[in-house]
Amino acid sequence: MVDSQPTSKIALGALRGEHRVDGADLSTARRLVVWGAGELGGRVARRWVDAGGEALGFTEGGSRHGALAEAGVTPHLGSPADLVQPEDALLVSLPGTDRQILAVNALGGSPPPARVVLVSSTGYYGLASGIVDETTRPGSDGRAGRIAALETLFRAWAPEGVVLRIGGLYRPGRGPLAALSRRGAPPLGPPDKTLALIHYEDAATATFEALRHRDPRYVYVCVVPPCPTRQEFYFAATVMLSLDDPVFDHPLERPTVKYDTHRMREDLLPEPAHPRWQEALLP
Repeated sequence: MVDSQPTSKIALGALRGEHRVDGADLSTARRLVVWGAGELGGRVARRWVDAGGEALGFTEGGSRHGALAEAGVTPHLGSPADLVQPEDALLVSLPGTDRQILAVNALGGSPPPARVVLVSSTGYYGLASGIVDETTRPGSDGRAGRIAALETLFRAWAPEGVVLRIGGLYRPGRGPLAALSRRGAPPLGPPDKTLALIHYEDAATATFEALRHRDPRYVYVCVVPPCPTRQEFYFAATVMLSLDDPVFDHPLERPTVKYDTHRMREDLLPEPAHPRWQEALLP
């Protein structure tokens, strides 16, 4: 198991997103290994193949293997922990924080490869307020603490790794609108909490660039502002779906979150293909 307590100044700075990874040109990496080749990881693997590289896609089940193989990605079941080579690029993008923690622990028995990227979440920030960027401290709720523990574990194993704190992912048929359609009502929560959103294609672009960037930062906030509040989104969504007006919990009564994403724009995603959050309302 990885020691989850990084002690160096570099490791502490990396957790706050204050430094860049030592330069290494990964654009010609021989192979990409994706652990979690689902909606996001599968997109990234296909882009790697389209750029002329080799990609292996690891999944928990075989339902996506046909599509991966058709795109030129070699599908596998299970874990790549014993197969990752020093010259590889590795993307860890399993669904859910607990699965990601298990994956990082499994990888901890070997040195990290040339480039490794971890898909984390803006849930790291909990009920933050005001300006939020890579240096903002984690929230105090249980979910935020679990995500922070994942990032600490990852940093202890891969001091030069890259963490992407990705917002809520969406595309037609998947995302908060689809979840609302299934449930019939939004989950209870404050109306003035900001919904951090990013389209799957923009998230895939940012992730792909993080894997091959010569000099990436340690941490990126991956969201496409401006983002709606829960009240703005769910009032519009319930109208779209002809549902009853949404019910909310007590408001936070503090400044709404404004995500500062200038690092992502500079290094990974200068021009999002999906800049308007209203696209998340498309069925």
